[in-house]
Amino acid sequence: METILVICAVIVTLAFVALVVQAILTLQQLRHTAKAVEYLALNADGKLTALDPVITGVKSVTNAVSAGWFKAAQMVYGMFARKE
Repeated sequence: METILVICAVIVTLAFVALVVQAILTLQQLRHTAKAVEYLALNADGKLTALDPVITGVKSVTNAVSAGWFKAAQMVYGMFARKE
């Protein structure tokens, strides 16, 4: 009986050591990923300012849609569209 308990204790200890090693490797990878995301965020700021004209254009289109111009254009198109 004592031998079985020793074997179980050794197995549990080995499993715990394997868990700790895996946790350390995972945390190292997480740290590496966080550094990469930080680098990307710092470098993306300058590149995103190049998209300002596109964002302004999209904003003007959404303002036109919300103002009703798009609905009026749809109504006019609907009057002239062929109905089959």
